[in-house]
Amino acid sequence: MSLEFIDHELVFIKWRDAVGTASRFDSESLASLALVINTNVGWLAHENEDRVVLVSGVSTSGEVDALVIPLGDIIERIPVQGKKGKGKRKR
Repeated sequence: MSLEFIDHELVFIKWRDAVGTASRFDSESLASLALVINTNVGWLAHENEDRVVLVSGVSTSGEVDALVIPLGDIIERIPVQGKKGKGKRKR
């Protein structure tokens, strides 16, 4: 199992996301449609000028659960735990 992401910074991110719906709307109600606000916690695996990649889980096979969040959609970002050093990890 690869735990390399556990050494990355752990962050709480609140962000805006689009909403898809199977419902149909009349034209007068379209102005009431809104974005949703998501909150996620995960290890910051990658960041560049466009996006962050957040890893929220790692399986025993080494596969990860990842989420790509556009930087422009982030409302709040709070460090939960800083990046860990290369010391021994407690189990």
